[in-house]
Amino acid sequence: MSAMHIQWKDEYCVGNALIDYDHQTLVNITNELFACVDKGLSTEEISTVIKYLINYVELHFQREESLFQESDYPDGQAHMKKHREIEQVVRGISDQYAADPDAINIDDVMKFLKNWLINHIMRTDRSYVPFLNV
Repeated sequence: MSAMHIQWKDEYCVGNALIDYDHQTLVNITNELFACVDKGLSTEEISTVIKYLINYVELHFQREESLFQESDYPDGQAHMKKHREIEQVVRGISDQYAADPDAINIDDVMKFLKNWLINHIMRTDRSYVPFLNV
């Protein structure tokens, strides 16, 4: 198992079934990316997983944001701004990797993804759950 592997823990659950499912899926896709890098798979194969991750990040953020709009979450705009920033970083990683895989430090990317996922789930996402109407 890679040192970068993320082991899902029950403490990552925020208490909303759809959001918890999305978070688990994001962890699984990220672990798939870690495995591709560990196995030394081709640039094309790694790029495919990165694109899948981007698509799922965007889908997940859309789901969260629709929940914000249906609730009284007071920090929705700030949270959505964080989403846009994360999307920009992840797209930048993808674009940079596609342009020149050797110019990117894949270990730094992996650390970023792991830290972002865990910190976003454990801190940022927990803040809106009490406001959900579901």
